[in-house]
Amino acid sequence: MIFKFTKVLAATVFSVYLAACSSSSTTSSAGTQVTINVAPSPAIAAAMPAGAKTFTSDLGDSVTLTKAYLVISSATIETSCTAFSAAADGLLNLLIPEANAHTTATPTSTGEPYVVNLLTVDGGLSSIGSLSPPVGDYCGVDIDMLAADADASNLPAGTGEPDMIGKTLFIEGTYTLADGKTGNIAVSTGEPLQSRELLLNALMMISAGSLNGTINIGINYDRWFDAVDLSLLESESAAKAGDNYNQLLLNITNSIHQI
Repeated sequence: MIFKFTKVLAATVFSVYLAACSSSSTTSSAGTQVTINVAPSPAIAAAMPAGAKTFTSDLGDSVTLTKAYLVISSATIETSCTAFSAAADGLLNLLIPEANAHTTATPTSTGEPYVVNLLTVDGGLSSIGSLSPPVGDYCGVDIDMLAADADASNLPAGTGEPDMIGKTLFIEGTYTLADGKTGNIAVSTGEPLQSRELLLNALMMISAGSLNGTINIGINYDRWFDAVDLSLLESESAAKAGDNYNQLLLNITNSIHQI
């Protein structure tokens, strides 16, 4: 009975999730343009150049990332943000099944998934798309993370790089615990992450006298492993289940912010 209820609940939540992803305007205004950019942006660690990145978690563990990719499947600007919360609650990524990222672009939503490489230079902005929205006052942006398809932008290429088609997240690295024990980090999943409903720092007012706007999104990758027991994460990542694995996914959603 519990299993059947969980499957029904998962299907219900997923249908609501997909409806929310497609709830963007189909009407544009001539001449308007909003550009959405993304950059790796450590919250506490000093900004680092491109390449492997080393930082310390809130548990005092040292983490070195040698590969870190995250797929942003769409970004939708919103004029109504009453339902937005300060942080994700962790429910959605426990229930929804895997899905591919490609969505239909609209005047207020990007449609081409973008693979963010977190090992590029910190603060270096990359465009994930431009919109031509109707005039209005925009208060937030809804960022969805689903598995990339073959049409995704910025797919990694080259020897040793992961195939991100069918994946939402890929992480490789090493860690040293506060007590000196060492180990490896290996996370690869195609499951959706909980979307980030991000309130903008100020209203973005698009009007006949102000046709352009820019939203810069940062990802605090140095907070991804907070409250995560790295000694247990490897086995939990293989099973795609467990408190530490789910905490990692929740941390990733909450690491997304405006810069």
